[in-house]
Amino acid sequence: MFRFLWAAAAPLTLAGCATASAPTDVTTLTSPADPGAAIRTLPHRPVLDGYTHRIAVEPRPWRQQNDSQAPAAETGS
Repeated sequence: MFRFLWAAAAPLTLAGCATASAPTDVTTLTSPADPGAAIRTLPHRPVLDGYTHRIAVEPRPWRQQNDSQAPAAETGS
């Protein structure tokens, strides 16, 4: 039991004594207050864009429902 404790405690102790270095910069950061910073514009999209109204129907076999609503299969490759 103590061998396992020693095996776990020794690397943790040595890691605690190691010098920590600052992480490297991955990207260049710009200040939010910079007036020259680029602004990405997003087009307006309505909330209900792409909505399809579906009417409640009687239950049918689920496979038939899936096949009727599935996109057409692509041929090739």
